Amino acid sequence: MRSPFAESPEFLRLLRRDPGADLTRIALEIARDEYPELDAEQYLQKIDDLAVRVRDRCAAGAKLRQVLGQINWVLYVEEGYRGNVEDYGDPRNSYLNEVIDRRTGIPITLSVLYRALAERLGLEMAGVNLPAHFMLRAGRDESTVFVDPFHSGTLLDRQGCERRISKVVGQSVALSDHQLAPCGLPQVVSRMLLNLKAIYFQRHDFMAALPVQRRLAVVNPGDPQEQRDLGMICLQVDRPGDAVEPLEAYLRAMPDADDADAVRSLLRAARREVARWN
Repeated sequence: MRSPFAESPEFLRLLRRDPGADLTRIALEIARDEYPELDAEQYLQKIDDLAVRVRDRCAAGAKLRQVLGQINWVLYVEEGYRGNVEDYGDPRNSYLNEVIDRRTGIPITLSVLYRALAERLGLEMAGVNLPAHFMLRAGRDESTVFVDPFHSGTLLDRQGCERRISKVVGQSVALSDHQLAPCGLPQVVSRMLLNLKAIYFQRHDFMAALPVQRRLAVVNPGDPQEQRDLGMICLQVDRPGDAVEPLEAYLRAMPDADDADAVRSLLRAARREVARWN
């Protein structure tokens, strides 16, 4: 049987937990769900071109903060990238091709772009999966610096991160070492997909949510709720045959869940529909 992700080879590498899986390519594969004609190589070339411009301004042996400063100059001053505070919930903010075309996005997609640039310049950066906001970090131990790509690449220390998150959530926040730690590629991809899922659910656009949820369910195989949501979306878009397996998986994992009876009812309805077709 052909994999539903046969056209997403980098995403399949992620599912295999291949440490060499490329986040930028995965982000563009996710975008291709919404934009089937997307030419990923075109956008990768645009990132390469930006990296060349930054590299040309960095002296040999430039220190971390100097390189970050040049990335910020190219992205935010010359190219005019910015966080989309006016229409944060626009789904285009969550697709890397649109972020590059429109030069605006949300924290995680701007972070994907920023990290892609840094990698091409030999900098190792990691995502920081903070509550209500996503950032990057570089360096180690006392030299660690946090970068906020949504706010023009502002460089922060731990206290600066706490002030930023406190402002976002509207109350004082003390961040733990765990919250400030580098997060893995599956976490970054999952957060990208969760943002899209929330947007499409709010809009009741279940057809657009379906490919997002398919990816979420396999990126988070240990989360039965993602299976449940996949089954429910399949029912919303009149695909009862595709709903049966994920609903069954949810009930196997969560037979005593508060919503188990409701899910069983949906499962019976899905099976009835499938039986009518056969």
